[in-house]
Order: sequence, then C-alpha cells, then structure tokens
Amino acid sequence: IPSREPPDLLDLPWSVPLADWEHPRLVRMAKGATRHVVRFVGDGDRVYALKETTPPDAAREYAMLRMLAEENLPVVEAVGLVTGRTTAGGEPLGAVLVTRYLDYALPYGYLFGIEGGYGLGRKLVDAAVVLLVRIHVEGFYWGDCSLANLLFRRDAGALMAYLVDAETTDHHDPLPEGMRATDVELARENVAGGLLDLEAAGLL
Repeated sequence: IPSREPPDLLDLPWSVPLADWEHPRLVRMAKGATRHVVRFVGDGDRVYALKETTPPDAAREYAMLRMLAEENLPVVEAVGLVTGRTTAGGEPLGAVLVTRYLDYALPYGYLFGIEGGYGLGRKLVDAAVVLLVRIHVEGFYWGDCSLANLLFRRDAGALMAYLVDAETTDHHDPLPEGMRATDVELARENVAGGLLDLEAAGLL
C-alpha cells in the first residue's frame, strides 16, 4: 500500500524474519526501546523504519497513523504495509509496517545523552503534554503515551514531540471523558517512569 512517494523496497529479503536480515541497504539509526523487531533501510536520501508485528496489528496501526496524519497531528508517516509473507519453506511470517524515519528527530534517551542541559526534562514533558492534548482534541485515545513512543525535534528553542507508535490508538467522536482520564493517568505513570530511568542513568 504505497504513499505518494513509495519507497523502492522490492529487493529486500521479505521471505526472511526481520531479525535475520543481512542486506547492504540496512542502516543504523537511533531508536528507542521496543518489544518488536525494528530495522532501518536506506532509499536514496530517505530512511525507512520497518517494524515486524502480527498482520492485524500492523494493518490497524497503519490505518491509525494515516488517520492521525489526516488530522495534521505530528506523527511518523506510514508509507507501506507488507503482508502475506512466508519463508522459502512456506512458513508464515509476520507483517511489516513501513514508516518514514523522521529527519532531525531523536528518542528521548539519545537526546539527553547527546545534548543534555538544564531544563531539558521540563521541555520534554511539555512537548509530550502538548501532543497528548492535541490527540485528545481530535478524538483520539492513545493508550500508550510514554517517552519511549515519542521522537523529539528541536523547534525554536523548545521541543516538538512526534508519535511513533499507534498500536493501541483508537478514535471516537467525541472522546469519552473516561477514556481521556485513563489516557492521562497512563501518560502520567509512563512519563514519570521514563524520567526515573533518566535519573537512574545520571542524565536528568
């Protein structure tokens, strides 16, 4: 399912589990913690993130990322969905969600490790709060707001947060108050946990 600028990915070893790929177009990029296998592939001057998951989850996340983008919310661009994969012996493989890597953006751990600086923690939280509010205003429930599911980009001295994981996202018009409150509480716990991890690493 291509976007307006479909990447050229036909030569990749789709019959091999993503974790076992060996290919000259694979590149190393900064990424946060994830329970899924994620690899990065270069295509000209662009880089794409490939995430292996179940076919239903991949299809749902692809659709939600596209819906979020249609509302002009800051999310990574979903550009493709690869399904029906099998090994050379006919064993089924997971689906792969393809998103465009967000230029000049970093996971929070890398941001602190590279830049650090006084006040960065508050800017980080402010950016996450702004994104969550914007998502709720448009009727979206996130369900997994955490620093690990965000990328951050410098924006006129502040930070702008981008959503990179929409596995648990849902849409309602309007968003029920109970779901909004649950999302805020989950975000509070998850963001606090991320900050505690930074503090334990001596970065906060």
